[in-house]
Amino acid sequence: MEPLTERQRNVLEALERHSREHGFPPTLREIGQAIGLSNVSAVRGHLMAIEKKGYISKDSDKARSIRILHSPSLFSRLKRRLHEMARTDEGVFHHVVYGLALVTRDRLPLFSGARKEDMTHALEKEAVERGWQLVDVKVEPTHVVLVVKVWPNHSPQLVVRRIESAGAALCRRHRGIRPGEKLWARPHVITTDPSELDSLTALLLEEVESGERKAR
Repeated sequence: MEPLTERQRNVLEALERHSREHGFPPTLREIGQAIGLSNVSAVRGHLMAIEKKGYISKDSDKARSIRILHSPSLFSRLKRRLHEMARTDEGVFHHVVYGLALVTRDRLPLFSGARKEDMTHALEKEAVERGWQLVDVKVEPTHVVLVVKVWPNHSPQLVVRRIESAGAALCRRHRGIRPGEKLWARPHVITTDPSELDSLTALLLEEVESGERKAR
């Protein structure tokens, strides 16, 4: 899921605030008044962009039909606000791109059917919560491959741990693994050159399979 621009975040927060206080979503004009934007067409354009990014849905022929699907957590909003107040973002290279690949233990086919869809949603939720942008995601039965744009203070090891935790929590809910049972194989792939990701993933799968044969 793509991150929101500053103006789009303001629109989404105005939507949340109005819906929470009044029990129904605002009109375009009310959104504009809340964020200091008098051009209703501009508000409509922001809503279209937010909907395209998957944060809301709406019926084009009905008033007050906006539904919020995804929302950054309160902690994420507070952290962003602190950065703005302290101006700690000024002059910072804002994103780093990592290519990552993780394989399930013994190449167990855990992510198929409903689990595949749920794992994709879990990754999207993690991205929203952490302020990441998922550039590409492939959830296969035995492995997960993704290209993710993250903040420069988020190390690749941190990103891997977040993905591993999301997958383990999902599989426990689906009874795919027991609490304390290992889900992911070692090693995994981390690269800052996404063009190498496919070849590195193929090598990783071969290495895991070779290790399984030796262990038998």
